[in-house]
Amino acid sequence: MPITRGFLILFGGLVCTQPLSAAEPGVPRPAAATLAHACAGCHGTYGHSQGATPSINGKPEAQFIRLLREFKSGQRPASVMNRIARGYTDEDFKSLAEFFRNR
Repeated sequence: MPITRGFLILFGGLVCTQPLSAAEPGVPRPAAATLAHACAGCHGTYGHSQGATPSINGKPEAQFIRLLREFKSGQRPASVMNRIARGYTDEDFKSLAEFFRNR
């Protein structure tokens, strides 16, 4: 059976919805570049989206972090980002904001 674009989008969406484990004290978090790989599935390489999903490259750090916190708290509705954001810490948000700011 050939793999269709629809299947890849569905599969990618399922993969993207699996949040990282909650941070445990003393356990180092992955580097920003590693965390960013999960974002690329929906937001494109280095945050340059090629579709309907917004690009996240070049966003000001404060705006990037505010949006992710809003997704995490449920204040900002979303189809999957509110679930994804719950797996990240504030330190992860800051690292990602720095990573994508200059891409």
